Amino acid sequence: MVLTNSRLLRDNLFAMAQSIPAKSERAELSSCNPATGEEIGRVPLFMPEEVARAVGRARAEQPDWAARSFRERGRLVMKARKIILKELEQIALLISRETGKPLAEAIAMEITPSLDLMQYFARQAGALLQRSRIHVGLYAWMGRASYMIYKPLGVVGIISPWNFPWATPLDEVAMALMAGNAVVLKPSELTPLTSLKIKDVFNRAGLPDGLLQVATGDG
Repeated sequence: MVLTNSRLLRDNLFAMAQSIPAKSERAELSSCNPATGEEIGRVPLFMPEEVARAVGRARAEQPDWAARSFRERGRLVMKARKIILKELEQIALLISRETGKPLAEAIAMEITPSLDLMQYFARQAGALLQRSRIHVGLYAWMGRASYMIYKPLGVVGIISPWNFPWATPLDEVAMALMAGNAVVLKPSELTPLTSLKIKDVFNRAGLPDGLLQVATGDG
């Protein structure tokens, strides 16, 4: 569904924000269209203890995710990519309204590059992160072998900027997930709704609940 009505857009995005566990009475951030000043949505202002809980939820989900094969992770990333392709116009509209970018720029500079990156890492992460032998070349080490072995870090924190609120965090989220990590994403206070849309896309693609957390806040 393409959200062309500003009220419909605001209501849907606010519902996404409300899905985050939060206190019933709390401060909120308002997301406004910089071109018109119109408020398009509100998100909860996360407190430090809530960020800690988000990290805890992500940490609890990460081991099972890391145990999955690169092929399994890649399939999920490609499912998310298909959702983005299907909802490209809606996503471009959201980016445009939160940043003031023209729709053409949102598509050409944010959505299209992220689609390419998702496909690349969904297909190539296994080869890029496979165990590789290191040739030291020292006489004293003859008969020995050294290897570079890549392991997931655990929970990756991502702090994303306002000027590329879709491409920058989405690219980093996709790479972190393909490497077997969980993610806690802190978007810019100016563009929080775009990051919530990223979480929404991955959740609908089948990402385990809690593996990708979005902690909205100022600063």
